[in-house]
Amino acid sequence: MKRSILAALLAAAATSFAAAGPARAQTAALPETHFAVVGGGSHNYTFGAVEKPFWEKTLPEASGGKVTAELIGLSESGLKGPEIVRLMRAGALDVGMGVFAFVSGDDPTFEGVDLPGMATDYATARKMVAAYRPVLEQRMLKRHGVRLLATVPYTAQVFFCRAPVKTLADLKGRKVRTRGSNMAEYVRALGASPVTIPFAEVIPALQTGVVDCAVTGIGSGNAAKWYDVAKNLYLLPIDWSIGFYAIAERRWQKLDPAVQQFMLKEAKVLEDRLWDETGREGDYALACNTGQGECRIHTQADMQATAPTEAERATLREVATEMASRWARRCGEECAANWSASVGQALGVTLR
Repeated sequence: MKRSILAALLAAAATSFAAAGPARAQTAALPETHFAVVGGGSHNYTFGAVEKPFWEKTLPEASGGKVTAELIGLSESGLKGPEIVRLMRAGALDVGMGVFAFVSGDDPTFEGVDLPGMATDYATARKMVAAYRPVLEQRMLKRHGVRLLATVPYTAQVFFCRAPVKTLADLKGRKVRTRGSNMAEYVRALGASPVTIPFAEVIPALQTGVVDCAVTGIGSGNAAKWYDVAKNLYLLPIDWSIGFYAIAERRWQKLDPAVQQFMLKEAKVLEDRLWDETGREGDYALACNTGQGECRIHTQADMQATAPTEAERATLREVATEMASRWARRCGEECAANWSASVGQALGVTLR
């Protein structure tokens, strides 16, 4: 019996060594490589929960210490966000994280990944991004000289309001803080008046009545304590602030092929963790904001939450389709065709 147990243990050890052998060999083949990385906003939950541990721990460990990175948040870098793609294209930045809505001034094609009102839930947002990703990859590489590594989601961008929103019609005439031209156009289509205000100035703007509502991520609004001045939550996701991690193509071409393959594999790890963790954050953020259900990650509040009815959702779908059609006309024939063949087909949406 002892002999058979020993034989089994030796066989298991041999199998384990054989399986680990190729992995060790691949890691040993990696040359030492270091990346300077500008990540997302350090105030965001996923920065600390996913981005920081990935770049500072996961990447070095997976490479046997051969591939390392120095990560700083967007605000700490002194950058604003819209210039990320231009800096990478110019070779002034190795790896950067950006939000497509912020860089869309460089290319309206970027807007197609997250058109207002098109994704009403997390699953649809992920489906939309997956469908449009090949379009983004090709456009970013050929037009802008950057290589897409991973897509980055944030929680649903919803309304934090001073007064209750009982019906969709209640938004008419209200002054609403928005982010980006697409969001502003969507809010205007709902009968409200979009107002551009920096994130840090929203609380005093709500307190003084400069705005009646403000739109941001359901998690971000909680983290910023908007619930202190906005007691009402309207669960109408305008978009998901979809972002990206990318690397300058000129930097990519200088990497050893083994490092390139390693980075592609690890970028998928980063992307999956970001999507999974954001999904969890969205669920907990709703519970935290309303004080109902399991509250983790954020702070418990006592907001009143309402949502569009099924009849109102039909109206919102019409508005979203019209918005997408306007964007397509602005973006051009090729852009519209690419969107229709990807996102449009995946979601069953026909541009007008």
